[in-house]
Amino acid sequence: MKKKSFPLAYYYSWEHVPDSMIPNIMAEFSWHGAENLVFSHIWATRILKEPQFSSQLTRMARNAELNIVEIHAPLGQAFDLCCPDRGRRASLIEDHKRSMAYAADSGCKTYTIHIGAYESVFYKTPNKVLRPYAVDTLEKLLPEAEKLGIVIAVENSYERSNTPDEAAYYVEYFRSESIGCCFDAGHAHLMAPAPGKRRSGYFVEMDWAWGDKIEEYPNAYERLAPHIVTCHLHDNDGYSDAHELPGTGTIDWKTLIPKLKKSPRLISMQTEVRTIPAALPIGKLCDTFRKLMAL
Repeated sequence: MKKKSFPLAYYYSWEHVPDSMIPNIMAEFSWHGAENLVFSHIWATRILKEPQFSSQLTRMARNAELNIVEIHAPLGQAFDLCCPDRGRRASLIEDHKRSMAYAADSGCKTYTIHIGAYESVFYKTPNKVLRPYAVDTLEKLLPEAEKLGIVIAVENSYERSNTPDEAAYYVEYFRSESIGCCFDAGHAHLMAPAPGKRRSGYFVEMDWAWGDKIEEYPNAYERLAPHIVTCHLHDNDGYSDAHELPGTGTIDWKTLIPKLKKSPRLISMQTEVRTIPAALPIGKLCDTFRKLMAL
């Protein structure tokens, strides 16, 4: 039986790139055999302020024979699903609706979004307080997603408000084809137990998020598997959210990639390796993921 393949979209650290260099970098991706780029949250946020940038981006991608697909929504406190700021909530929802429309017009099938970490990390707001805000946001976004033919993908992270259980909670609450999960492999690995793993080895953001007691999640993939529609692929050493090239950290990719491909709702895969300031050559990035996708 022929193995099922999934579109792979490449992330790039566009926040460090002047507009004049975008066509050059796109041309490099095309030269090395890439077909798709991730619709970066950097671009998505910019388009909300500069709508004309959308057509410019489309033209540059077309010239490089690339597709811009599988968007990461604007992120941060002002865009979180669970944002409790009453003065922001109406405009937050409208911003996401606009962003989803641009994503759909670009050809995106998924819309990766953060539940939100700010309130949980810095104010220690319990999940039971944050959930109603996230539910309210999604209730208003899901009809738009359904109309646009796009699936909202709730991403797991490493804070109390973004655990695999929390990401799955919203999918199971709504039970809609228009919502699923984005499985972030690096975040899942960071939260996974391992023999000899030391509490003192974690990076400082884990202390902010969890204090003295970090809750580990040994089966993040299994928890999210029925709901995964897209994924973020990057590596780390199990202690920090390094967004490194697969093979440079400690994720068991030979086991994970075949499992991911069996996820029943999977639509696409995305890289999320930081290319700048890592000075990572595009050719090396593409070659690494080409081999990874063959597993």
